[in-house]
Amino acid sequence: MKGKKMIFPETFKIEKISVPHLVTIPYSHYCELGRWALDISKTEYKEMKYMPGYHVSIVGGLRKRKENRSNSSFVGQESSHHGGRRKYSVPLVAMPDGTILKDSWEILEKFVGPVDPYWKDLLDNKLGIAVRQLVYFYFLNPKNKGLLDNILKQTSLAERIYWLFFGGIVKKSMYELMDITEESIEKSKKNIFEVFEEASEKLASNSNSLTTESSFSPTDLAFCALGSIAIFPQNYSRNVISLGNLEDFPKEYQNIINHCRKTPAGKFIIDIYDSKRII
Repeated sequence: MKGKKMIFPETFKIEKISVPHLVTIPYSHYCELGRWALDISKTEYKEMKYMPGYHVSIVGGLRKRKENRSNSSFVGQESSHHGGRRKYSVPLVAMPDGTILKDSWEILEKFVGPVDPYWKDLLDNKLGIAVRQLVYFYFLNPKNKGLLDNILKQTSLAERIYWLFFGGIVKKSMYELMDITEESIEKSKKNIFEVFEEASEKLASNSNSLTTESSFSPTDLAFCALGSIAIFPQNYSRNVISLGNLEDFPKEYQNIINHCRKTPAGKFIIDIYDSKRII
């Protein structure tokens, strides 16, 4: 969300686009997965970025037909909300031929390749959810107002005004949908550490890959993207959005980051971001 400040975020009509349009909440790790798939495949595309809440009418319109709903984990799954929430999930890619790539996994498979089924389930339904809960716990906490302010200052004027009036309602809804409590955050930390431990063991036994492929695989890419905000690597999002400095976050979040960074899996993510997520 860098560059010229806008009054309103950009919108588009799918029937008039000539390149794929990636629709995101830009700091999302699931959106980073879709973005990275497009970047690494050297696909020409345009990213359309929106803040939570403001994105609902835009994404809901693109997903109006049920066959265009996400098949990935979704905000609300944590609290056992019905799958209707998938209508508002991001990312998605609107294609020039009018089709919708429904979620990160479909985008990754289309532009890079399929993910190992075991790791896809683990990353989507354990790591991805845990990282999402953890990040929003800190970003939405009033004690950490500066973190959210840093994100908002990178948005359009209309989105900032929207959050000024409706931000409290959006935050309350997100806390409820993601079941964000002190207890759930402890479980999230445990789940993150467990996946990083399993990934570390696999990387050690498999020549620094989660699969038997000889090069950087779609599975490796998915792990790095969905584990990224538990590592806080340089080049996150290729600087489409700045999350701020790690020092700006509460000490307990920094401790989680430092724990994950010390693992072989964490070092793998850092190395991959340094070598393959080059700005």
